[in-house]
Amino acid sequence: MSLRNEQCFQELADGLKELAQGKPMVEILNSGNWGDALILAGQERFFADVGIEVERIRVQKLSKTKRSKELFRRYIKKRRAIFTGSGALRKHYKRPEQFQDAARQFEHVLVMPSSYEFAIDHDPKHMTFWRRDNLESVASMPDARFCHDLAFYLQPAAREVTQEFGFFFREDVERASFDVPEGNVDISAEQTHAFDIEPFFDRVGACKIVHTNRLHVGIAATLLGREVHLYPSVNTKLESIYQASMRPFFDNVVYHDAPSTELYALAQKMAEA
Repeated sequence: MSLRNEQCFQELADGLKELAQGKPMVEILNSGNWGDALILAGQERFFADVGIEVERIRVQKLSKTKRSKELFRRYIKKRRAIFTGSGALRKHYKRPEQFQDAARQFEHVLVMPSSYEFAIDHDPKHMTFWRRDNLESVASMPDARFCHDLAFYLQPAAREVTQEFGFFFREDVERASFDVPEGNVDISAEQTHAFDIEPFFDRVGACKIVHTNRLHVGIAATLLGREVHLYPSVNTKLESIYQASMRPFFDNVVYHDAPSTELYALAQKMAEA
């Protein structure tokens, strides 16, 4: 089941079309891990379906643009841009500074559905924000409009189940305070946003029951109809998106405050088998 028929996607499409005025826009590519590749894939499909034409450029390239390049700067200042959705506009990353630097170079920037940990100073005439949750991001950016994470726009093909359980917990800067189970695989950290998403769906979909605190592992497993158990990370990002985009629509997803002792015992038993 996909959420692509939800009304918020039509509202987002209307907002993009009004901003584009029939002209191609610049898509500021927000780099990330393999899970972020699902956002990009959903966004690309969404743009194709609603008729939005974009030219991609990496945010790092814009942030390094020298002010002496007057011709280039004047060229992009006349353009309108889309900033790829993500969870990177938070204190753990340098992305907020890169974003602010890049945004100043365009006439108007629309930020695709993202998570916000703090308020971003902006002029509504020049920047439009969309959020992907109704908890964490509302407190930080109350004027942002809601739409689901663009990964929910995907419609992955069915996968064959080949194993009972899969443990996919974070081991990066956003890891939780609890220990990861034995046999854990932090699949999202294995590749980047530019990698093919099909192997990601293959590996997550191979598991009948998925335990994770990686957002896009959870989304992939949810869309594939697996039994999904979600857990906290260092912040409330995943719980906020669960409440907005999973709990109301999917009965195969459960959110837990922490892994149980039974889960650790099961993981250790599987690792020793």
